[in-house]
Amino acid sequence: MAIDVATLNKLIEQGQKLCVAESNVLTSLRPLFPGLMITQCPSSDVTETPFQAGDFFDLHLVDSRNHCWALTGQPEAATAVLLAMHVKAS
Repeated sequence: MAIDVATLNKLIEQGQKLCVAESNVLTSLRPLFPGLMITQCPSSDVTETPFQAGDFFDLHLVDSRNHCWALTGQPEAATAVLLAMHVKAS
């Protein structure tokens, strides 16, 4: 299942708003995008270039069609998204 760019843009926009509001991003985004697998990890765990970098998280596209997950830069190959969360400075 490809993920269209409009959906990705909406996810990024909503995710950034949730981060500003200091809401739980993952828990809040999942109901807004039913059928889309969304996961997260610290940005320090991901060395690949993100599909889109943001102020609060980097968005990576995931291709899980071949059983194992692999990051991809192609929305047409993406089956899920990974939010690589930036660590808040204290």
